[in-house]
Amino acid sequence: MRSVGAFVAVAVLSLAITSAGCWNPFSPPSDDNPSGPQYYENCDSAWKVIANLQTAYVARDINRYLDCFTSDFEFILLEVDWADYDGDGTIDHSWGLDTEDQFTDAMFDQVNHIELTMWGGFEYPWAGDSTGTTMDIGRQFDLKVYTDQAGTQGYRATGQAEFYCTQDSTGQYRIWKWIDESEI
Repeated sequence: MRSVGAFVAVAVLSLAITSAGCWNPFSPPSDDNPSGPQYYENCDSAWKVIANLQTAYVARDINRYLDCFTSDFEFILLEVDWADYDGDGTIDHSWGLDTEDQFTDAMFDQVNHIELTMWGGFEYPWAGDSTGTTMDIGRQFDLKVYTDQAGTQGYRATGQAEFYCTQDSTGQYRIWKWIDESEI
């Protein structure tokens, strides 16, 4: 009986050594996943550029955030937010990439933490584009912006956003229009 027990013990030990391969407990495997936010490098679908937008917003990465937009980008405001943002004496119903850059960069610099959850919506060709290359994609969102280190002070916005995404000359999707339908 003792030899069977020894055989089983040796077999189990051999199996453990074989399955472990060349594992060295004094040199654990390195983490092959890079730290930091993960972005889609190839935005060949509208949903990927929206995912990059979300990731850049949470990471407060202004360069990656701005890379999500076309040069003629337009942010369509809620009526309650209409104001003269450019100082020309005319009430603005929307703003372009320059204003989006200024506002977002300033916010990223002034907050400690951002949580943005987006979900839902399928992408489908926008009816306003006869070529079928501009995609319409809606997302529900929950945005929390914390202004203090403890994460107890800040702002929250929820609602829906509608994105019109178009392909650039390289086939990459970028956000052309963003329609704010938030519930502040």
